[in-house]
Amino acid sequence: MKGIKVSAIVFMILCLGAMSLTFFFNIDKRWELEGWGITAANLMLLYLLFIFLRTFIIVLLSFLEYLFFKKVESPSYHPLVTILVPSFNEQEVIANAISSLKKIQYPNMEILVIDDGSFDMTTSIAKEFEDKDQLRVIYKENEGKAEALNRGINEALGEYVLCMDADSILKEDVLLRAMAYFEKSPDLSAVAGRVEIGNSHNLLLKFQQLEYVTGLNLFKRAQSLLGAVTIVPGPIGVFRKSSLKEIGLYDADTFAEDTDLTLRLLTEGHRIKYCPEMVAVTEGPDNFQQLLTQRYRWSRGMLQAILKNAKWLNPFKNNWRNFGIISYMVLETVIIPTVNFSFALLTLQFALSYGTNNILGAYFIGLTLLDLILSLFSMITERELKGYFLLSLINRVTYGFSLEIIRFFSLIDELFGIPMKWGTLQRKGMGAQ
Repeated sequence: MKGIKVSAIVFMILCLGAMSLTFFFNIDKRWELEGWGITAANLMLLYLLFIFLRTFIIVLLSFLEYLFFKKVESPSYHPLVTILVPSFNEQEVIANAISSLKKIQYPNMEILVIDDGSFDMTTSIAKEFEDKDQLRVIYKENEGKAEALNRGINEALGEYVLCMDADSILKEDVLLRAMAYFEKSPDLSAVAGRVEIGNSHNLLLKFQQLEYVTGLNLFKRAQSLLGAVTIVPGPIGVFRKSSLKEIGLYDADTFAEDTDLTLRLLTEGHRIKYCPEMVAVTEGPDNFQQLLTQRYRWSRGMLQAILKNAKWLNPFKNNWRNFGIISYMVLETVIIPTVNFSFALLTLQFALSYGTNNILGAYFIGLTLLDLILSLFSMITERELKGYFLLSLINRVTYGFSLEIIRFFSLIDELFGIPMKWGTLQRKGMGAQ
């Protein structure tokens, strides 16, 4: 098996090298441009080289984590874990979520369903499952997800807490997987799980599954090698409760409470790993309007969390770990989306002014090949994608481009202080079409 993985990484290195040669061979085409077009083409080539290098580093770190991090297969101790299910108007999905929790294979756990002021049947449905020895339902006035989670943490009896979303279904072995990580690394404060889309009945949802595997989950594996996973996702994360208490629990002043909490843990010196076998299946938005609502909130929330930690961008504080973490977040959340969107607009201008037989061909071919390589790598290491692989061919100019637009305008709105609401997704249940 290791031989296959080594072959995979060698193959990707060769592909990255081939792509580099591809755009170097096309440098001469810059001279088809005129004036500012030459400068713009030079910048695009430099950016492409940067993206190649960044991708190589991410793939390499991810591969090393996969190859060298030896997990404990079965933990020898089973401390009490409290599962927190914050809920707001989740009557369509809460029963399935609780049913999945009842099937979890772990001998020492409790479940708290925290209803954050729902005005539907969420509480009454949850109470049908109530068992004072294992599952309790707490109803509170609506204050938002962060305060619902804080209420749950304060009432949790467990030494560890698992935070999830009410529209998620957890795999039966999630707690055994998580506790194995904590047993191996006693200094660990959190373990981020893997999120999968469970309702992939249309093309938009299939693109989201591709994004989760080749983007979100792949990057978490790379960050895990450094013990610095930058986002413990809302649908699945296990925390040492004492670490959460140390930083003051969740804050309610951003639209991405999970990102904010994770960054505060990291900047206080805590270590966070990623466990790809700790799986939550969640309901993705199945139409573009719902996707727009979700990603707009994510983007603005992440920028808010970064701005809260902007003090660490000062290298004279001599905390190079925090400087690196926040700088990386700025790069991925602000700089890359902005440059991607700007170059997309630039290509339209080039196409109108010079036609398409120039450096732009190499630029987009290079980016598409990178997408294919990430998909292939994820297929090997995550055992995912299969039929999704070919979507990588068109992802860059379809779904991926739409996300760049959303990220760009959400950043502009946040910087100019445009008011926004939380925004809610319409739950249909993962079996709905």
